[in-house]
Amino acid sequence: MNRQHDGKSKRADATRAALIGAAERLIAEKGLAAVSTREILQEAGQRNQSALQYHFGSKEGLMRATISERTKQIDDRRKELIANWPAEPTLEQILEVLVLPLAELAEEEIGGKHYILFLCQAITQPDWDLRQAIMDFELTGLGQTYKVYDQLLSNLPDEARIVRQEIVYDMAILTLKRWCIREMELTPKQITKLVIHAAKAILEPPKNRV
Repeated sequence: MNRQHDGKSKRADATRAALIGAAERLIAEKGLAAVSTREILQEAGQRNQSALQYHFGSKEGLMRATISERTKQIDDRRKELIANWPAEPTLEQILEVLVLPLAELAEEEIGGKHYILFLCQAITQPDWDLRQAIMDFELTGLGQTYKVYDQLLSNLPDEARIVRQEIVYDMAILTLKRWCIREMELTPKQITKLVIHAAKAILEPPKNRV
């Protein structure tokens, strides 16, 4: 009985992983709105039309699981970087924690590139809210980063700070997308430095000219 149960559990895990991988690939290639559940099932090699509903409930449930799978993987890497922070991290160190894990994942595996393209689709959705995602997916590393990020920019009015942070996040994702698609000869650390340089121009108020 145990062996039979283990076999079913492994098959279920494999099916779930196949559906997540298929959704990630198709959305990266075609866009969120253009992908149907039938296409996802075909791409995952699933003949059972109810497989998606059984594992995720709906297409929206699958999208949520796809985001969760990658964000937690990336969040673990963010926690490693945060562990090496000094008592008062700089803006550069905060931005590195936000960007570098994404770039590293995109370089290490094709699924990471797909996830970057997936995020490019997600940030254009009307209901996209990164801070809400931090709470929904319990991303403690990203949550800790944003807490320090907010404190460091506390000299700005709340609305101005949030808008600037949103612009920086969108810019980072789009820059990483171009890096992935064009296969630029830059390491994850090099592309992260470029993003940080641009982000600082957005986040830091201009210096008074004499």
